[in-house]
Amino acid sequence: MTKRIPLAVGIRQAISADISRMLDVLAACKLDLERKGIYQWTDEYPNAAYFEDKLAQSQLYVLEGEEGVAGAFVLDEYQIPEWSQATWVYEEGRYLVLHALFVHPEAQGGGMGKKVLNFCEETARAGDYDGLRFDVFTENETALAFYVKQGYSHRGDIILPFKPEGHQRYCCFEKIVSARLG
Repeated sequence: MTKRIPLAVGIRQAISADISRMLDVLAACKLDLERKGIYQWTDEYPNAAYFEDKLAQSQLYVLEGEEGVAGAFVLDEYQIPEWSQATWVYEEGRYLVLHALFVHPEAQGGGMGKKVLNFCEETARAGDYDGLRFDVFTENETALAFYVKQGYSHRGDIILPFKPEGHQRYCCFEKIVSARLG
């Protein structure tokens, strides 16, 4: 029987001391996904340098459980050029973008993902953003179903040529949170 990590007690901005534990959690997530035949992350992304850069820009967050860091994510405005292939509801506007969300496999299914999305949506509203966007590897069926269940709309598939061959198709998702657009 798999030991469950206690539910996250909060989301907070990451600090330098979190990066080592984040990398351990990320390694567990990558291994778990690879066992399922899902190869969405490489040694190039996400990695320590990426997290350190996002930490310096105050864009890196951790999910903190009773026993410490149980996951992490990045929240910024950067939309990769390949996203122009998607069919967004509105081309104009201000959007927050969720990147590199991961939750320790032993903590998945405990509500952390929903907590992250709620946090991101609240942050978007408070910052006068129009919505939240992100992409998801097409073969990660659990994640795809989760985001649809949370009210996110699939806006098309894109090809990410920098991902491993055979693992380059990603689904773009979006949720409008602004009253002026929604």
